[in-house]
Amino acid sequence: MESFFSNPTLFSEDILNRMHIFAGPWLDYIMLSITTAGSVTFYTLALPILYWCWDRKKALYAGATFLLAMSLNDILKQIINHPRPDPAKLLPGLRELAYRSSPKGPGFPSGHAQGSITFWGTLALMERNWTVTAAALLMIILVPFSRLYLGVHFLGDVIGGLIIGLFCLAVTLPATSITENYYRTVNEAIIISALMIIPYLLYKIMPGDHINSTMGTISGFLIGAFLAKDRIRFNPRNRLRYQLIKIAVGVAGFAIISFGLKRILPDIPIAGYFRYWCIGFWCSFAAPSIFGRIKALRGTVEAI
Repeated sequence: MESFFSNPTLFSEDILNRMHIFAGPWLDYIMLSITTAGSVTFYTLALPILYWCWDRKKALYAGATFLLAMSLNDILKQIINHPRPDPAKLLPGLRELAYRSSPKGPGFPSGHAQGSITFWGTLALMERNWTVTAAALLMIILVPFSRLYLGVHFLGDVIGGLIIGLFCLAVTLPATSITENYYRTVNEAIIISALMIIPYLLYKIMPGDHINSTMGTISGFLIGAFLAKDRIRFNPRNRLRYQLIKIAVGVAGFAIISFGLKRILPDIPIAGYFRYWCIGFWCSFAAPSIFGRIKALRGTVEAI
């Protein structure tokens, strides 16, 4: 492990200096935009919108894979605790970009790289459409590259994130498919109890700066999706104006829960866990239940 992190090709500011393309501010803005499209904020908005307006099953798979991958990423960062590139060793121009991005926490593995391959990889594998596949490949390349361009990750951080993300993709998708095929043979109370207890125990025993938010969201999102499967019937595909209404209602509820509970609850980890549990449950069950009760938003009824 020590020899890996001492590799000058994988973990050296000199490589970042040589890789950087000094093409002007226009490329800086493009790369900052691309890296934003690989942020947690982007996925936090994209996943529920896909669930409400595109395909519940595919969004569920993408959400489960992404959240589990991000939990593993958080745990590995805390265990390995490898620093990010030192801006003082970067060339002028690149140094300013690194300070401007100012990410916090350890660098290995890259969360942007790991998140991009799990999220976009899942969508490409589930949709099996050339347009989606091409867009996914583009994002899987551009998002990690943007982290190198901005000087906030070493090459080894990005490669590690991609490899670990690929592993998560290879394990989580088949496991989710198997679980879906056999969930009807297990008592509902047992499934809900497991989805409540297992993420909570992992949150309590595993290290990580964001483990409470990811585990809380996983628990609430999966319980909501499980309950919604046979109880809520609506077609995510609909006319544009109704899609915009669903997004407005869904995001408004998301914001009310997020900011409302943050103001009401004490600033302690378990309160954060509960807040994110409520957000996950809202996205997969509460918001869809509203859509299913309103004829215009329900569309042509179908099960998940």
